[in-house]
Amino acid sequence: MPILKALLKQFFGARYERIGKSLVACLILFLAVRAAKIRVEIAPFILFLTTTAVSAGVMWQTLHDAGNVERMTGLFLLPFQDGEMTASLVLIYTCYTLVTKTFPVLVLFLAVQEWDALQIAVALLCACNGCVTAAAWYVIVSEASHSKKGKQMFSVVLWCGGILLSVFLVDEIALFTFIVSASLLLAIIRLLRADAYVFCSPVSAKQLTRHGGRSGSIFLYLLRYLLTNRNYLWNTVGLCAVAGILPMLLGQFAGVNVMPLGFAILCLNTPLCILLSVDPDLEQAVRVLPGQAGRFCTSYTLFIFSVNLAVSGVYLISWQVQHGGVGGREVLTALLFALQSAILSVLLERLAPIRNWKIETDLWHHPRKYIVPLMMLLIAGMIGMWLMP
Repeated sequence: MPILKALLKQFFGARYERIGKSLVACLILFLAVRAAKIRVEIAPFILFLTTTAVSAGVMWQTLHDAGNVERMTGLFLLPFQDGEMTASLVLIYTCYTLVTKTFPVLVLFLAVQEWDALQIAVALLCACNGCVTAAAWYVIVSEASHSKKGKQMFSVVLWCGGILLSVFLVDEIALFTFIVSASLLLAIIRLLRADAYVFCSPVSAKQLTRHGGRSGSIFLYLLRYLLTNRNYLWNTVGLCAVAGILPMLLGQFAGVNVMPLGFAILCLNTPLCILLSVDPDLEQAVRVLPGQAGRFCTSYTLFIFSVNLAVSGVYLISWQVQHGGVGGREVLTALLFALQSAILSVLLERLAPIRNWKIETDLWHHPRKYIVPLMMLLIAGMIGMWLMP
């Protein structure tokens, strides 16, 4: 209980006020969607897949949060038992993920369609399974020796694939509930055997880049940050995958130039646009040290521009392969979108950094992330109407 109370205060505030704020936000969202009378027919497996994927994804990001070392240093200095500490950490992380991230998504599903009590209960079970299973995967990968890393990763992939296949292929809800419960039980058993210190990595990606980037160009510092932090890197890789699929989706629209919409959508690379918010020490140094603001922001803009341009390059290549017609005008549009998005993102981060956050996922899912993409979408719409095919 002392460990749970300490962690609850760290994640939800001294009086647990963040729980109330999140629940009130969910209630307002539900009532607003209901009042708008928006109704959508959704298959149950979509509900189960979404709650599982969102919960597992956020839990995985939270476990890899660079601030875990500083957050848990005091706790790990106290005497504890591995099982007690592991259970407390996983329980708090699960509560945080469900209350702040999964519940708003679940509320949207409940607002646009009527669900029976059994389906809602199974969706909650899927959400819990996603959180606890992600923690088990984290333990399996972290505790594996270098020689067995590949084997353990293969087992994690099989486990993940089994869950996904059951979502898509099992129509009987009783059998599906049994499979999800079995996965949850297996994850709990694996966590009970875990070394609690696995949740407190001795060196974070942020610390590595901070020490490794003291000399040399800021651009190389940011590049190393991207390559060292797997969450940021995988997000960029995911955007490249989206860039390969977008031409197939947007190419179905006729009579309007929809290619710029793809450039706008691909600007949504949230992790790279919060590097000052995620590191208050760096943000303070940029503000205080003479000449650093201009030097850092210039390199930061060039860095985001380079990543945006790489993703847009994948998009252009995919469009050319699927539809053809990519020429100098399209390449110039890609350059302008990548540069404009980078400039706006850096200005927003420089002038209005996000403060008072607890976990990095708070930054990833902050409403501010949509400001630049929405502006780029408006610009893309105007360009699309102006440059009719």
